[in-house]
Amino acid sequence: MKIKKLFFTLLFFSLFFSYAYSVDAVRKEIRIGIILNTGSFTVANTAEFYITDSSGKKLKLTKGNARLSYDGKNLCVGGQYFLSLPVKIHSNNGIIFADKKAYRGYITVNKSGQKINVINVLSVEDYLKGVLPKEAGSSWNIETLKAQAVISRTYMLANFNRHSAQGFDLCSTTHCQVYGGAEGETLSCNTAVVQTKAEVLTYDGKLAQTVFHANCAGHTEDPKYVWNWNATPDYLAGVKCGYCGNTPHSNWEVALDGDFIMKKLESSGYKLGAIKSIKVKGTTKAGSAKEIEIKHAKGTLTLNAYKFRLAVDAWKIKSVTFESIKKQDGKFIFKGKGWGHKVGLCQWGAKGMGDAGKTYKKILKHYYPGTKLEKIEYK
Repeated sequence: MKIKKLFFTLLFFSLFFSYAYSVDAVRKEIRIGIILNTGSFTVANTAEFYITDSSGKKLKLTKGNARLSYDGKNLCVGGQYFLSLPVKIHSNNGIIFADKKAYRGYITVNKSGQKINVINVLSVEDYLKGVLPKEAGSSWNIETLKAQAVISRTYMLANFNRHSAQGFDLCSTTHCQVYGGAEGETLSCNTAVVQTKAEVLTYDGKLAQTVFHANCAGHTEDPKYVWNWNATPDYLAGVKCGYCGNTPHSNWEVALDGDFIMKKLESSGYKLGAIKSIKVKGTTKAGSAKEIEIKHAKGTLTLNAYKFRLAVDAWKIKSVTFESIKKQDGKFIFKGKGWGHKVGLCQWGAKGMGDAGKTYKKILKHYYPGTKLEKIEYK
């Protein structure tokens, strides 16, 4: 399922997310870095398109493909025309293909050291149409998709200038939000974006921190057990879910070799010898492990359970809600529930709520209690 990638986006970008962003009017357009630090790429269209450089020189290209390459000074088009950066590539039909992927809006090309960055410029709402299918299952009910659209929009606005030093706002990878362009759009996700146009979640007049995860195993988590935050927003303190049982990743089991775990921890900077035992040290109200105690040949290592999961393998150890950790024939068998950090909205729980007839507003209120649904203005 496509949502797999974005479940783990939140593993990493939540570490850098702050919750003190004001709700102000924002630009209608957003700049997304889609091809970074490259020497060449291909543009195309099904109709005529145009390339304009910084000096005002304009090329009109017939439908089809054109190869663009950078020689360290100028952008060469088809081996014939030399243009000065930055350049704008646009069409009358509002679609441009870059390396065979379709994008709404237009494209700009900026210098990046001795390479170039290819940037897609489009409306904020059209950008979300390319994001939502990567974050949620397109076949899911419309209320769940609308809830996802709101939290994705809120996150985007809170991180609008994350890559401003590189000449764009957000990248198209899990570092920001995975963006697939017009290529991956679906009718259901587009409908969810349109029906929630400009809606965001706020708390005390600030944009809420709309983190999310795949499956909370029955109760969402307080972020203080996951990340090094100075304070926990009230709306993220953790709530009972009750809608994600008997869904994918509700239960999981994995066997990992002791040497594998040791090497993974060592590569993350932890010093230890051959592992003798691994056990949970304290649990949270949500049923997650607080810490992991590892007895090894050189002593005992105790670390935050979430950091342990990231260091070893967050794809294999799907959560820190462990039912048991047993050693058998040199391997450690982890049995657990849920998938992800468990903070904020539980995606499978949100799906369960939508399937049960709950509206997207009720879904958002459940996972982010005390927040307010508001509309922002684009300028």
